Formats: sequence, structure tokens, C-alpha cells
Amino acid sequence: MSKRRRQPLFRLAFAAIKAHPRINLKLCLVFVSLSVLICLFTAFTMSVDDRREEIFAASTSSNYMYGSSDQTAWLKGSGLADFEHYTVQRYNLSARLEEELGENIPTVTTNYITLKIGSVSYYFDRDKTPELLWLYKGNPFNKIDSSELRYRFGLDSPYSGRFPQTGTNEVLISERLIKGYGLASSDVLGASVAILLGDRSLDFTLKVVGIIAEEYYELSGHCEAWQIAPSVVAAEVNSIPAVNVALDTFHVYAFNEWTSLSVDELHRISSEGELTYCGIGSYQQRVNLDNIRTVVVNVYFVVGAVLAGGLLLTVMLMTHKFVANFSYLGGILLGFGLEESNLIKLLLVQLLSIFLLSVPLALVGSVVSYAVIVDLVSVGTGAAMTVSASTLAVLSVLSVTVVFAAVMVFFFIASLQLRKRDVKSLLAAGIN
Repeated sequence: MSKRRRQPLFRLAFAAIKAHPRINLKLCLVFVSLSVLICLFTAFTMSVDDRREEIFAASTSSNYMYGSSDQTAWLKGSGLADFEHYTVQRYNLSARLEEELGENIPTVTTNYITLKIGSVSYYFDRDKTPELLWLYKGNPFNKIDSSELRYRFGLDSPYSGRFPQTGTNEVLISERLIKGYGLASSDVLGASVAILLGDRSLDFTLKVVGIIAEEYYELSGHCEAWQIAPSVVAAEVNSIPAVNVALDTFHVYAFNEWTSLSVDELHRISSEGELTYCGIGSYQQRVNLDNIRTVVVNVYFVVGAVLAGGLLLTVMLMTHKFVANFSYLGGILLGFGLEESNLIKLLLVQLLSIFLLSVPLALVGSVVSYAVIVDLVSVGTGAAMTVSASTLAVLSVLSVTVVFAAVMVFFFIASLQLRKRDVKSLLAAGIN
């Protein structure tokens, strides 16, 4: 019984590609173009979604409203029911400042304040920008603050140390504030600090038991003066002298989830409820991204349909030429001993070789084209997209899958035209 000799299909396939480089290169580029076209749309859509989620994750702490009266019923009636409601109070130092210095501003600024630890006085650095001093009573921190702190800075708490105990003069003090006086956390933690207005005491002698992290004031919900951004925090019931100033009460509504309401609707709810919504900027960015996505989808369907149609027409025209070349080569190889059962296998191996050549080109083309489009969108709209590792991974898998699917479809069409042909018909097809 004679042993069947294995035929070198891979070597024959590469030889066939070398024999007709132009048609094979064109076929390779068609596969690459189809892959790039599909991947660009998918990747850009994913990137917009990723950017949308990133904006919300990096803006969690701003997802709250606050006002001077209880608007719980109004918010629930407006479809905003999933929130944590609490109150905080803020010492209104504006009247005291006007009385002492004749300045009519919302609160004391650090350039008017002296900190005194023991017998040593510390003055604000004149080379730095003065800050507003906001003195709060009650716990102003919530879980959405902690969520953004973890996401952006890897911190679990907005302050170090411990929260002030009830009935004491204990406080948390801002790390950013004390840095303006050349002080570090270790200089004030555990110390008694007197706050003076110029050289005149405000009757504030405070025991510092915790430091509010500098990163807290970089959070989206606490980085602006009009938001809740305490410089000093005491317990809700404390022994700090009232210093003859009024207390402003704020009802805070920290939302557990981002709502699907429109920007206009949120403006209406906050306006009619006499509330300030600190997350409106994040919602506006969401609207901008949704608009960009809509434009891209519309452009894709119009331009993509035209390009896809052109590519399909090109494939149809190339199929005849490719099959003719392969038929002639197949007829010759059959005449020199190629087994008939290996003819279709040779076609598959040749197309798979083209697939292997197409994959790196498709990957590079998709990534480069995506980067170009992202830059153009950034220049035109100011929306900065990011390419996450997950997007790149999906882009790579999609590129390979699209090219492979196109190769298999082409193989199926070509194999139908080659089926049940003898040597004579194959050579005739190639010559014709």
C-alpha cells in the first residue's frame, strides 16, 4: 500500500501570491478598508460612551442640590426621589467683617486673618491668592464626595484625623488654607488655633482634630466658591462662641444616581425650587457628547454606505479576475499532480495568507484613523476623547474578525466558481 505524499499547500499559496502580486495586494487593501470603516464607527461610539462615563465618574461629587429651605417634596414630585437629604449651617461672617473693617463681602478672606498657635502668630503669604474662609457646623461630607475622591485621587476620606466631637471646640481645618500661612498638617493637628481678624480676636479658639485634604477642594462639587466648600468644620452642636453672627442653613440633596432629565428640565427644577444644582456642567458636557455622537452616526450611515457599496462593487469586479488567475494556476498544478481535493484547500490557504497580511495593516489603519478623527473632533468641538485599553482591545478583536469574515465570504464565492471544474475548463477560464 503506497503512502500518500503530503503536498506543500502553504508554499504553493505564497508562490501564487508572488505570481500575481497586484491582484492579491488589491484584495488585501479591500479587506483592510472594510475593516477600518467598520472599526472607526464602533471605536468612536465606544469612545464617546467611555468619555461620557468618565465625565460622570469624575464629577460624582457635584451631583447635588442645595438651598435655604426644605424642598424634599418638590424634588420628589419632580421625579428626583433618590437622594440623601441633610442640613449644614454656615457662620455668616460678612456682618462682622463689615463692622470691623468696613468691607462688604460674603465672608472673611485669608488676607485679613491671622492664625495664632500658642504665642506665635502666622500671617497669610502675600504672594498667594487670598481664599474665602467658610466656617461650617455639621457634617458637610457625603458618600458621593468619597466616591469621586477614590476615583480621582485614591483617597477613602475627605479628611484625615477624626471628626469633631459634639459639645466641644474641636474642628477640621483645610490643608489648603493652612498652607497659605506656611503651615503643614503636622503643625496644627492636635493644636489649639486662635483665629484673629487682623490683630483683633474673633473669639475663635479651635482645637484641630482633623485636616481636610487639599484634594477635596479639587472635586467637581467643591472647587468653586458658590459650591459648598468649608474651610473649617465643627460639630453640629459645639462650644465655639457665636461671636454675634447669624447662621445660614443649607438643605443639601446628594443624589445617588445621575438622572436622565434634560438640562432644561434640571434648570427649571432648581430655579423654581430656589435650589443650586452643582452638577449642571457635567450634564451640559453629556449633551455635547450626545450631539457629537448623533452627527457621527449620521455621517457614518451616509458616507459609510457609499464607501461600503464601493468596496462591495470592487470586490465583485476583483472576484472574476482573482478566480481567473487562480483557475489558470490551478489547472497547471492539477496537470503536475496536485490532487483535486487540495484545489479548494489551496484557495483557502491562499486567502488565509492574504488574511494574515491584512490583519496588521487593518490594526494599524484602524488605530491611526481613529486617532486622526479624535484629534479633528477635539479641534472642532473641544471634546477630548480618550482611547482606553478596553477600546483598543475591542478594536483589535473587531479588526481581525471583520477581515476574517470578509475573507471567508470571498472564499465561499470563489469556491463556488471553482467547484467541479476539470483541468481543461480551469485553463480555459484562466486564458479567457
